[in-house]
Amino acid sequence: HAFSNSPTKMIRPLRQRHRRVTTSLVISLPLLLVMGIAARRAVPVANEPEASMKGTVRHFDSSEWQRFDLFPKIRMGIRLLHENRDSGAFAITLAAPKDFIKPDLLIYWIKGKPNLTGRLPANAQLLGAFNAACPLALPTEATREPGVLLLYSLADDEIVDTSLPIRLSNTAK
Repeated sequence: HAFSNSPTKMIRPLRQRHRRVTTSLVISLPLLLVMGIAARRAVPVANEPEASMKGTVRHFDSSEWQRFDLFPKIRMGIRLLHENRDSGAFAITLAAPKDFIKPDLLIYWIKGKPNLTGRLPANAQLLGAFNAACPLALPTEATREPGVLLLYSLADDEIVDTSLPIRLSNTAK
């Protein structure tokens, strides 16, 4: 007889506790959800892009030259493209070896022959993210004055490589 009443006495308090916890959750969880939705920040809305960013899509059709000897550490192929044969803007495309892996690689142009100390210089002009399929438009001063291309890993916060000084124009064949 002692064993027949024992399971019921043990289970009843657990069932009562479970009922109280479940009831409190049924009441509090929807309330917490509503409070969380009410307290969240508004979704930011992008402003209209600036006029300088709205330009037309450029097509760089004419290839001026291609070189593989500009970067001392990496055999990176660089091709200079021209928007039109006689006039227009210049762009570059980069091609890296298959085993070259660097996270968040950005390409910068620095005019002159800078003395780099391991940090990104203040006068570095961002050309864009490394993407072999996408040409990176060059600033007009890059075609008039000599400078260097800089490969910078944003994730590692390091300068990966710096090109030899070069003047990126159609006279650099």
